[in-house]
Amino acid sequence: MLRTSLVAAVSFLLAFVVGFAIMSGVAHADETSATDKLRILYSTRFTFTDDGVPLVTVEIMGNRKDVKLRARGGVLVRPDGQGGSAIETDGGEAWTITAENTKPAVIQDWTIVETLQPDDATGVAAAMTRWKERGFDPRSFEIGTVFGVDGEVIDTREVRIAIDPVPAGKGTARSAEHAKRFGIQTAIHQELVRRPSGTIVARSGGTTIRNPSVLWFTPKKGSETLTVTDVPTNTGGSQLETGSEDRRYWGAVYVTLDHDGSLLAANAVPEDKLLAGLVPAEMYPDAPQAALEAQAIAARTELLQKIGRRNLTDPFLLCSTQQCQVYAGAGKEDPRTTKAVEATRGIVMLRDGGGMIDVRYSASCGGHTEDNEAIWGGPADPSLRGRADDPKAGMSRVTDDNLDAFLDGGKDAWCNHGKIGKGRFRWTEKFRAEDLTARVSVEYPEIGRIKAISAKQRGVSGRIGVLVIKGDKASVEVTGDLHIRRLLGGLKSTLFEVKREGDEFVFRGAGFGHGVGMCQLGAIGMADAGKSHDKILGHYYRGTHLHRLY
Repeated sequence: MLRTSLVAAVSFLLAFVVGFAIMSGVAHADETSATDKLRILYSTRFTFTDDGVPLVTVEIMGNRKDVKLRARGGVLVRPDGQGGSAIETDGGEAWTITAENTKPAVIQDWTIVETLQPDDATGVAAAMTRWKERGFDPRSFEIGTVFGVDGEVIDTREVRIAIDPVPAGKGTARSAEHAKRFGIQTAIHQELVRRPSGTIVARSGGTTIRNPSVLWFTPKKGSETLTVTDVPTNTGGSQLETGSEDRRYWGAVYVTLDHDGSLLAANAVPEDKLLAGLVPAEMYPDAPQAALEAQAIAARTELLQKIGRRNLTDPFLLCSTQQCQVYAGAGKEDPRTTKAVEATRGIVMLRDGGGMIDVRYSASCGGHTEDNEAIWGGPADPSLRGRADDPKAGMSRVTDDNLDAFLDGGKDAWCNHGKIGKGRFRWTEKFRAEDLTARVSVEYPEIGRIKAISAKQRGVSGRIGVLVIKGDKASVEVTGDLHIRRLLGGLKSTLFEVKREGDEFVFRGAGFGHGVGMCQLGAIGMADAGKSHDKILGHYYRGTHLHRLY
């Protein structure tokens, strides 16, 4: 991403209202009762605020012994969540939350062996029979959600056929065994067999409140935010980032139980407030308005598309790290990005054939975007086809034969954007052979001293899918975009050529990120050229159209 890599962290919850028809079930009255506070938090259903904006929940932090929060003017405690009764106390502005008598969750890892569409009843039945005949007791899991808005049906569901459940943490090895045995691609589906349980205890001054499983908190003054203290700042996943800070949040904060019985805090916030904080971290706020509007639509689509498809064992749908969308609470807004969010209210990208697209974007494609399957495997997505980011480009595919010419050219590419793209459009990295050998041998000690590095397989953009590293003792093939980049010292992308110059390996490359979907610097370049947000999105996502959901 452009300033902070994001990926979203949201979760829609409660029941569908305001004329929206949800097809994943009906909320029951006991879902907010004291006997089961967690059921609604794990739901894939969502609701809207009084203003017609989706209410979303976002993970703040987990694995905590206590959570401390405060609000200027005081805090309301709501045992039954938003819309439920509030407890007025003489407690002060600051609260400390702990847990008592906790039990951890029970989670199983299943191996996904087939994925089908939910309306393919015949295919699902055949798959179940097929795996029974192979000696397994398969299960089908439906993920995602479906809803209808203004004559448009949004369906993000899929049916997973899964086999061979094992305790959580052991699924990776078992899944690899089945992939090798049957010659198929496999993945892991986690099933929450038993939710964590315990009592949440909130204290402020001489006031103590206890409630099963969850407590909600809102500011007494609706115009105020809640401040959660000591929120970890290592949302990017770096083990070197171990700091923490106090962060403010709009809406409500609820504290519940994490998998191991420790505490987890999450934020329930209107979508527009959430996006207003996310978009300026994804794209420079001083970018042209059309580019900011394109980013706002892409981010909104990404959030909604992930409903019920991630974090299936958590009391939220998406985390707040780079695996989802990095979310740091209130106070990150910028007037220009907020304007873009407001101008595109409720607009998402849909496939021309129906359904929301799988939105991907990266900082700079380097002059050519990439096909999704070349980066992450899986089926080809017709909306995520690699294409030249240069209106005057003469090559439709970057290969070993034309890579030099590609790296030497590209002056007219949309993402060749002067100072803000400096070091991202084109770049060079040099490594001493000794240093590179030391780095690579941590994972591949058998290769010995590195002698040569070459691409065995490239995608349509020239990004390397299979890299061959030849040593004086052995050779290895390295796959996976992120794996290759990290192994070689954190390269900006896998769109590179490598040459040996004396005792150095010189990497000359293009782009910053995976290159799939929208090129954010390219969007800025197109906006500078007078292109509107719909033209920008249409360039990067084939076979799509915009639709206002709310």
